[in-house]
Amino acid sequence: METAITNSIGMVMILVQTGNFLMGSNVSPAKWDEQPIHKVEITQPFYISETEVTIDQFSQFRAEIDGLDYFKPYITGISWYDAMDFCKWLSEKEGKSYRLPTEAEWEYVCKTNTSIKNMLSGPREWCLDWYGDYSEEDQTDPIGIEYGIAKVVRGGGLDTESRDSKDDDYARPSNRAGIAPSFGYRTGSFNDFGKHNIGFRVVQAPMPKTKLIEYQPSYSQQGVKQNDPNINHSFDLQKPYLRKRYLLPTPLENSSRNDIDSAGFPPSFRGHNHSPAVEVCSNGDVLLIIYTSYHEYEPEVSLIASRLRFGAEQWDMPDTIFDFPNVNDHAPLLWNDDGILHFFWGNPKLNNAFPFQWTSSKDNGVTWDEIKFPDFINKVGGHSRQPINTAFRDLNGTMFVSSDAVGGTSVLWASKDNGKTWYDTEGRSAGRHTTYVLLKDGSILGMGGKNTDIDGFMPKAISKDGGKTWEISKTPFCSLSNNQRPSIIRLQSGRLFFAGDFQRLNGFQPQGINQRGSYVALSDDEGNSWHIKKLQGAQPHENPEIFKAMQGETIGYSVARQAPNGMIHLITTMNSPCLHFEMNEAWILSDDTEELGDSELMKSKAMSISGVKTYEEKCPDGNLKLKYSAGIADDGRYLLHGKETWFYKNGNKQKEAIYKLGYKVGTETYWSRDGKKLWEWQYNEDGTSIWTQWYRNGQMKAQSTWRNFRCEGVATRWDIDGKVINQEHFE
Repeated sequence: METAITNSIGMVMILVQTGNFLMGSNVSPAKWDEQPIHKVEITQPFYISETEVTIDQFSQFRAEIDGLDYFKPYITGISWYDAMDFCKWLSEKEGKSYRLPTEAEWEYVCKTNTSIKNMLSGPREWCLDWYGDYSEEDQTDPIGIEYGIAKVVRGGGLDTESRDSKDDDYARPSNRAGIAPSFGYRTGSFNDFGKHNIGFRVVQAPMPKTKLIEYQPSYSQQGVKQNDPNINHSFDLQKPYLRKRYLLPTPLENSSRNDIDSAGFPPSFRGHNHSPAVEVCSNGDVLLIIYTSYHEYEPEVSLIASRLRFGAEQWDMPDTIFDFPNVNDHAPLLWNDDGILHFFWGNPKLNNAFPFQWTSSKDNGVTWDEIKFPDFINKVGGHSRQPINTAFRDLNGTMFVSSDAVGGTSVLWASKDNGKTWYDTEGRSAGRHTTYVLLKDGSILGMGGKNTDIDGFMPKAISKDGGKTWEISKTPFCSLSNNQRPSIIRLQSGRLFFAGDFQRLNGFQPQGINQRGSYVALSDDEGNSWHIKKLQGAQPHENPEIFKAMQGETIGYSVARQAPNGMIHLITTMNSPCLHFEMNEAWILSDDTEELGDSELMKSKAMSISGVKTYEEKCPDGNLKLKYSAGIADDGRYLLHGKETWFYKNGNKQKEAIYKLGYKVGTETYWSRDGKKLWEWQYNEDGTSIWTQWYRNGQMKAQSTWRNFRCEGVATRWDIDGKVINQEHFE
C-alpha cells in the first residue's frame, strides 16, 4: 500500500499501519471518562485524510453551504448525519469504502502519527462511535457501544473558554467530547444556532467487524412498571397528609471528590446538585433529573436521575442519565404531556447552542427518542439557554416551554405543530426563573422568579396573547433573589398551588410579611388571593453564612407536580440534602400549625397491610419482564409488599428485592445480563444497610454503610486488581 494517495476530490490520504496503544489517560487534567486506561489493538491498516474536510471539498457534495465557514478553510457546523452522508457520497463516487474514524482510530493516529495535521489545533471532529464508558478489558478494533445519546467528538472541548474551562485542558489526544448527532446549522435559518466548531476527517477502509459493546441504560430506566392497575389509588384526600423525605444521599450532597468516590458513586457525580426537574409519570412513579457539578458553568456538569417508584417509600440511589461530554448540561425540565414524557435542558456555554434541546418518552422514561433541536421560524430575542420548571399546552394545543431570558426576565418558547417548529413568543415576563401556569380563560399567569420586585413584593405577569405582551402587578409574596425559584401548578381540583420563601437570600422582607422560612399556598380564584401556609420541615440553606443572613429556611430552586392519586410532590434544593415533600390539599387548608420534627415528618404511618396481590408484566415476545406484590396499608396507601423480581429479555434475573410496607428488607441483588453479580444491598434490622459493588471479574469494587440516605462508618473503593484507591470514615 502506498504511504500517501490523493483521491478524486483532492484529499491527501495518509496510510496508518496496524499496531497497538494505550487508550485513555490518568494524568491531570485528564477527565474521569478517559479511564480506565486500556490496551487497544488496531488490526487493519487504513488511510486517513491529512486534514479535516475543506469547504471546497464538501461543496462538491452539497452546494448549499452558507453559514458553515466558522473554521475556514474547513467545513464546520454540519451534523454527524451530514458527515455520514458525505462519506456515503464519496464511497459511491469512487467505489471505495469511506467512513468516519472510530474513536480508537482517531486517538491512535493522534498519539502515534505526526504527519496528520490539525488534530488538536483545527476544528473539533466527529467520530463514528456513540459515546459511552470505556470497557474494563483490553479491546481489539473497538467501535463503541450499541446505542447512546451523543456521538463522540475529538480534538478539544466544546464549551467556550472560561475561568472553569481552559481550552488547553481539553486539546489533548485522549480527551473525549460529544454531542447529539443532529446538532448542526440549518441553512437559511433566522438564527445562528448550530454554527458550531465541529468538522470531520475521513477514513478509507472497511468497517471493523467488531461487536458493539452492550448499552447499559440508567438505573432509572430499568424495572419500570407500565401497567400497574393501582396508579389512581389514594387514601382519603380529606385527611391532612404531609411527608418529608431526603431526595439525594449524603454523600453525594455537598461532598468532596474522595467522599463521593469512597461511597461508591460513579466518577461523574459531583458535590453540588441543583436546578431539579421532576415529573409524575403516568405509571405513578416520581422521576427526578438534576444536574451534578462543582461549579455551575463548568463543562463537566452532567445530569443524573432518580426514581421514587409507585408504592415504594424510598428514592432509588441516583444514576447517570443524560450527558453531552465536555458540555455543560444545565437546567433540566420534565413535562408529562398527556402520557408523553418530554425532557428539556440547555447548554449555556456551548458555542452557538440552541435555546434548548429535548427528547420524549412514551413508556414512563424507559426509552427516549433521539435528541431533537428546535427549528425556530422567527428571529429569537435575548435569552439564556436555561429552561425553568413549567411547560404546558394552551386551550388550542399550543406547546409552551419556560426559559430564562436576559437579566430579570423570562420567556416562553412555543410550538403550534407538536414541536416540529418553534417560535419566540417575543414577550418577556417580570422575573428570572418565572414559573407559569395556564389560567381557565386561556390567559397565562407567570409568577415572579427572582431579581425583580414591586415595593419588595414578587411581581406577577399575565398574558392574554400567548406570551407576546404581559400585564405586571404585585403579589402578596416576598420577592426572591439568588438561589431561589418558586413553583406553580394547576391541581386536579381546579385550584392553583404555589410554593416559595418568605424572605430573600439576604433576609429582606417587605412590610407586612412577618413569617420566616418557606410556604405553600392555594388559590381558588386564579391567583387573585391565596391561602398561605408555612411549610413544616423545610431546612436551612446549605451555606451556614447564607442561612444566618437569610434568617429562615428555604426551598431553594423548587419544582412541583401532582400525581394521579392527588398527592402533591414538591422538590427543594440548596439544602443539605435536597428534599422531597409529599402533601395533599387538606394539609395546606388545615388549621394545624403544630411544628413536627423530622422523626414524625419522615416516618411512615403504615403498620399493617391487606389485600396483597401479585402482579406480572411481560415483554412483547411473552417473556416475563417483572413480577411484584403490593397491597393497601392500614393508612390507606398502596405499598409494595413482598418479593419483586426483574428479568432480562434472555430470561436471566436482573434484580431481586423484598419489600415490607414499601421499604426494602433483607437482601437486594442486581446481576448483569450474563449472570454476574454487580451489586447488593443488605438491609439490617437496626436501620443500617450495606452497599457492596463488584467489577465484572468478581473483584470487590466498593462497600459502604448507610442509614436514612446518609453514609456512616468506613467506606472503601478498590481498583480492579484489589488495591484500595479511596477510603473515608463518615460520622
